Amino acid sequence: MYCGVDIGGTHTQIGAVDASGNVLDHEKLNTTSFTQARDLVITIAYTILRMAKVSGRKIEGIGVGCPNVNPKTGMLRHAANLKFKEEISIKDELAQYFPGIPVVVDNDANAAAVGERIYGKARNTDDFLCVTLGTGVGGGVFCNGKLVYGLNGMAGEIGHMIVEPNGRPCGCGRKGCLERYASAGGILDNYLEICTQNNTTPQASTYRQVAEAAKAGDPLALQAFDKAARVLGQALANIACVTAPTHIFVFGGVAQVGEILLAPLRKYFAENLLFCYKKTAEEHPAVHAEEHPAVCIELSELMETFKDAAILGAAALARL
Repeated sequence: MYCGVDIGGTHTQIGAVDASGNVLDHEKLNTTSFTQARDLVITIAYTILRMAKVSGRKIEGIGVGCPNVNPKTGMLRHAANLKFKEEISIKDELAQYFPGIPVVVDNDANAAAVGERIYGKARNTDDFLCVTLGTGVGGGVFCNGKLVYGLNGMAGEIGHMIVEPNGRPCGCGRKGCLERYASAGGILDNYLEICTQNNTTPQASTYRQVAEAAKAGDPLALQAFDKAARVLGQALANIACVTAPTHIFVFGGVAQVGEILLAPLRKYFAENLLFCYKKTAEEHPAVHAEEHPAVCIELSELMETFKDAAILGAAALARL
């Protein structure tokens, strides 16, 4: 079996996965309760050992998805959305508990992209982008069938593209980053700002409450998601100019709202997309064919079983 670990800003998910992508065991930890990264790694190690003992199966490999980690060294530095700020090699710390077993550590968004490539809709897709929407915003980029790492392994940090000059302060130290408008916390801030602009007392104080209000048709909550979609759609249209993907897969807790986010996201993406990435009249005979992008935006297939999506992505790292 393969073990997948997803370290998120709010929760850490750990699971055991068989060769067919079936999740055999699953456990969730509260990331925010750990102030030291090493304590979290120890807990992860003992959880995996327990899962192996219960299942009676051999561990073939362990994959870990973690924000701001360098996949070349396994080193975690200055994670914007994690409490612990010390520099630590997640890979080396975890590997000492599993001698002889491959341990692969990568950015959580890269893990989602690899998971989509192995278990999801990107099985036969060479050029695609996986966008993770949760506590932060991340990106995993595949070009010509290969995951893009860049100079220091940190390629794909789309959440820290500045989309609003001198905008909201971000945990990375900059202002106006994409994730301050399209993450869970960003959408909550969108909602609170819209309430202030409308002289309305907020009826929600958490992202989850805003999402539930949007599902119930609350116009201000829907505007909060619309703003996130507009900013994200513009950013993705710009990214398409660089990577020319055929597909963009949306992944993560915020993506659970489905078409509440995806419908306006597709609209704003199409409005801002460069003409050469739109279908021609021959390809799309409908009226206003130029408004139809040749780039498909859809929900990650892994999201169909959401509680296991991040685990599958992380476990897929160990299968590369």
